[in-house]
Amino acid sequence: MGKRKTRSNNKNVSDKVVDDPNRMDVSDEGDPSDALENDNDDVEEGIIDVDFDFFDPKKIDFHSIKNLLIQLFSSDSELFHLSELTELIIDQPLLGSTVKVDGSESDPYALLTVLNINKHKEKQCMKSLVGYLLEKTKKDSRLHDKLTNLFRENSEQHVGLILSERLINMPVQIVPPMYKMLQEEIQWAIEDAKVMSTVDDADVQKSRKKKARSEQTTFYFHAEDEIIEQNSDYQLNFEFTKQSTAVSDSRRAFSDFGIAPEMKLFLLHKSKFDKLIQDLENACK
Repeated sequence: MGKRKTRSNNKNVSDKVVDDPNRMDVSDEGDPSDALENDNDDVEEGIIDVDFDFFDPKKIDFHSIKNLLIQLFSSDSELFHLSELTELIIDQPLLGSTVKVDGSESDPYALLTVLNINKHKEKQCMKSLVGYLLEKTKKDSRLHDKLTNLFRENSEQHVGLILSERLINMPVQIVPPMYKMLQEEIQWAIEDAKVMSTVDDADVQKSRKKKARSEQTTFYFHAEDEIIEQNSDYQLNFEFTKQSTAVSDSRRAFSDFGIAPEMKLFLLHKSKFDKLIQDLENACK
């Protein structure tokens, strides 16, 4: 059984999600020639209901979760030990969610989870991620100093690394319940085992930056990223280390328009989660 279920009847949601990064959803409008046979010259757009089930991460999801992490970190994914990172996600099934459409044994099409950086600081994957974030934030001294303090050896503060990714054709309506469940699970972990006495959450997302003359405009790869930014205490755009190969198949179309992929880091306090979830829910109504 799934953790929770939500339904989408948006005409831009396909009845079968296909793991194809180049595929975009289209509405079920039928053959345009059918309009000629309609006495009222009207074409009724087809609406397809899709049920999305939320599940705890499980071992059967290993390869799909790893692929989502590769999609998240793009060309820089080879800098991290993603197999080990995936194992950490699976080994804490009570924190985080996957989204599936064909039952618990099918592949997940979305992932939202959190990892306690301080708890896993001795893991190689976490060492590489912490080093990566500290290196990338050097250009922002305030954020760099904040992270350096949070990551120091004897720090009593805990930082949760939020990892969020989904296939490009997954609707944004699945996001608010995922964040709401994550908030509940973090609180349960604190109450039950003091696993995550989290004070700050670092959220890694993707964005694209388009250069137009001397100005730069940021296009958010996921719609919720703009809302997360509005609720964050710190935010920083940075280029991939392997920028020349950072454009994956699902993003290559944007390069023709001068849009370069970038990563975006958000740092927000746990106290901001209530408002963040409310803003996400309001935006998706």
